Amino acid sequence: MTRAFRWMPHDGRRHAVRRDLAPGEEAATLCGLPLTVPDAQPYVHWCWPTCSGCDAAWRAHEGISAFPRPRPAPTPVSAQ
Repeated sequence: MTRAFRWMPHDGRRHAVRRDLAPGEEAATLCGLPLTVPDAQPYVHWCWPTCSGCDAAWRAHEGISAFPRPRPAPTPVSAQ
């Protein structure tokens, strides 16, 4: 399955952008930041934190639950 968006380091965070963008194109991230797609992206920048705005918009588009997901309360462990 091909997704409509891809992740790209930009402005100190990992942002989601349209998958079809080519190097040199001007566009906007899902959270609305303007960017010019770079020719290369150093691997070290992929370790940046994910933009919460892009993450929420991407998850809504993909039909994925919001993060963090609600978790059920832990089951108490019986004393032995």
